[in-house]
Amino acid sequence: MHIVLYHDALIPPPKYGGTERIVYWLAKALLQLGHQVTLIARPGSAIEGATVIALENGDSVPGGWEALIPADADIVHLWGTPATPPKKPFLVTIQGNGRPGERFHPNTVFISRKHAENHGATHFVYNGIDPDEYPCDPAGSRENALVFLAKASWKVKNLVGAIEIARAANRPLYVMGSRDWPKGLHRFLPAFGGIRYLGMVGDAEKRSYLRKASALLFPVRWPEPFGIAITEALASGCAVFGTPYGSLPEIVTPDVGALSHEASVLLERLMNGNYSPETCRKRVFQGFTHIAMAESYLKLYRNVLDRGSLGENPKTPQPEARFQESAETLLPWKGLRS
Repeated sequence: MHIVLYHDALIPPPKYGGTERIVYWLAKALLQLGHQVTLIARPGSAIEGATVIALENGDSVPGGWEALIPADADIVHLWGTPATPPKKPFLVTIQGNGRPGERFHPNTVFISRKHAENHGATHFVYNGIDPDEYPCDPAGSRENALVFLAKASWKVKNLVGAIEIARAANRPLYVMGSRDWPKGLHRFLPAFGGIRYLGMVGDAEKRSYLRKASALLFPVRWPEPFGIAITEALASGCAVFGTPYGSLPEIVTPDVGALSHEASVLLERLMNGNYSPETCRKRVFQGFTHIAMAESYLKLYRNVLDRGSLGENPKTPQPEARFQESAETLLPWKGLRS
C-alpha cells in the first residue's frame, strides 16, 4: 500500500513535538511492515526509507498541498480536519480535545477509547512509540528521583500537584517541559526545594532522566487524550502516578502505577508500592508500540479503501466534541492541604 502522511511541521521534531513524533513513528512502522510511505512536511524533514516532499508553503502551492500527493498514492493520512476533503481516500487523526460543538469528518480517528467517546465517536488508535529508543535501567541502578514531563505552564497539567507530592515524599523532581529562561538561566540555578527545572529538552536528555528515575508524576486535571509521556516513562521503567481522567485508566494498570484525584493516595502508593522497571516496560508491548499503532491504522486504511468511509453506514453521524474543555476548566484535585 502507498500511504501519504501529511503534517505541516518538521518531522521528526528537534525537541518535543508530540504529534510530530507520532507521525515519525508511524512512518517508521509502516515502512518496517513493508509499505510505501510518502511524507509531505516542512523542509528539513527526513525519515529513512520514506519519500519526503518538502512543503515550502501549502497556501502558495497551486492546488494547495493536495497537489503534492503522488498520483499512485492509495490513501492520505492527515492530522487535522481539512477545510476541503482531499480527492484521494483519506483518514484524519485528532490528537487533542475539541471545542464544545466542534464537528469532525466521519473518517476521523481518535487516540484512546475515552477520547473517542468524548467526541461521540467509536474509532480510535492508541499512539505508539518505538520502545527500542528508550533504555530501561534495572531497579538496582536507578535513582530515587521523580520526573514531570508535560507543558508545565498549562494549568491542566497540574505541575503544582506534582511538586506537592514530590516534596511530601522528600524526593527530587525533574521538570521537563517548562519554559526556557533567558540565556538558559534555569540550567545554572540550583534546585529549589528539590525541584529542578530543565526547560524544553531534546530526546537524548529526556531519555537520560527517564531511564534513571523511579516514577513519573502525571496528575492532570483534564480528560487527557492519550499522553505520550506516560508510555515513554513506562518504556523507560518508570512507574506512573496520575489522575483517573481521560485515557489514563486505559494505560496505567495497578502493576505499573496508581491513579487517584487525591494527592494523599498517590503519595501513599508512591512511598509504599513496589513497581518493577521490567513490568513497567512490558506494559508498552501490550498495544502501545509503533508497530501496534501501524497495524491498527492499516485496518482502518483498508476500511476506507473498501467502503469509502470509516462509518458503518451512510447515516453514521459526524463526531462532535461533547464536553466543556478549556485551560481554565479543571477536573477535581484534592491536594495534601485541601
